Amino acid sequence: MIVVDDGSTDGSFSIVKEFSADPKVKAILSNHAGVSAARNLGIKNATGNILLFLDGDCLLEDGTLSKLLCSIKDIGADCVGGELRAINDCNSIAKTVELMQNEVQRKWPFGAFVAYKREAVEKAGGFDEHMKAGEDVGFFLAVKKLGFKCAVSSEFGAKTVNPESFFDFLRQRFVWGMGFAQLTEKHKETFTKRIKLCFILSFLVLTSPLLILIDAKLIFVFLTLLTLDLLRFVPQAIRIARRAADKTHSLLIPPLRFLNSLAYFFGWSYWKIFELLGKNPKLKAFN
Repeated sequence: MIVVDDGSTDGSFSIVKEFSADPKVKAILSNHAGVSAARNLGIKNATGNILLFLDGDCLLEDGTLSKLLCSIKDIGADCVGGELRAINDCNSIAKTVELMQNEVQRKWPFGAFVAYKREAVEKAGGFDEHMKAGEDVGFFLAVKKLGFKCAVSSEFGAKTVNPESFFDFLRQRFVWGMGFAQLTEKHKETFTKRIKLCFILSFLVLTSPLLILIDAKLIFVFLTLLTLDLLRFVPQAIRIARRAADKTHSLLIPPLRFLNSLAYFFGWSYWKIFELLGKNPKLKAFN
């Protein structure tokens, strides 16, 4: 087990060092180089043929390692991920985020908990250290484009701490939105027509209140757009409610999905504006 501490200030490294007497545990300290650099440092020090990446706020569920290894062998996959559930599922927002992320057909595994075969990792060249966020998806897509087989299983998983308030949720998704801006440069196919339409709708919802300056009666335009934006997430909420047998938390899905789209749009726009100003680097497309 390799633990990379990227300059924490809460005494985490001292705790990890207590276990480093065990030859199976290696503690490495880096200096705020970022999550991609930390993962790459872990890769350089790893010796196994299967590399499991686990974020610092995650806990593996019982039996996950054995089930994951069996999954890799049975499926013959080069990359396998599982479900990511909430440690703090007693909180309504945290539980709803768990449902939103797990009770759908995922296109890629959670970066916080995913295993790759060494060959796939080495051919993909490691994680892009220039990416603010979304480096896990960028890396996964690179691995897939190189022809490696990937799979996501619901048979095992890990637990993490999900946002517990609307503000924390917005802040998290804003950062992810910045990462998405870079992801669309590295893998242009991720900026789909559906997402472009979603961004356009978010822009209209945000700017339509300005019509009140022309005529107060035009407030109905904002209310109509807001209602349409919320209603488009209702079918997904119904599907998740049926699949998870959880009607209570499913009620929070439309407003959270609405906030998710706004936060992503803000994060994407923020990154692009500073990119145009020359403050943020533009990434080269993956070939």
